[in-house]
Amino acid sequence: MWELKVVEIREKLKATFEGLSNEKMNEKPSQDEWSIAQIVLHLAGAETRFMKLALEAAQEQPDHKGESVDLSVFDDKSKKLKAPIDPPEDPQSIDDLLNALQASRKLTEEFIEKYSEAELAQRTMKHHRFGKMPVWQVLELIGRHELRHIHQIEETKKKLS
Repeated sequence: MWELKVVEIREKLKATFEGLSNEKMNEKPSQDEWSIAQIVLHLAGAETRFMKLALEAAQEQPDHKGESVDLSVFDDKSKKLKAPIDPPEDPQSIDDLLNALQASRKLTEEFIEKYSEAELAQRTMKHHRFGKMPVWQVLELIGRHELRHIHQIEETKKKLS
């Protein structure tokens, strides 16, 4: 299910900044908030980190079926979450951002093409915030994470207008 949703969500993400200038993409609404470019870089970096963890865990010997973790923390947009790594502040072009998203998505596509949920049923991965989780749940994690930041991009655009 999430393997299809992540594709749809990525298209929604790209649509949020379609038509914006490089200047608007790099403008911060305030000193302590990220620009849209930083949000996009954060998403590409997070997807890369999550998928590297998932691909490594998929190679390991099955241990036992992990319990699904509760990812509803992404649904409450009023609750601020602190990212473990802040994205760089240097200006980015829209092409650079699209390339970053495409590079991170290649790992996700590799994961989906190579494995099935059934094949990974007995494999878990370690996430810095959620702990031990089923490897296949990484797709839900990516999807919910991007949905949360799509909302953030929309809010940022309102503040910049």
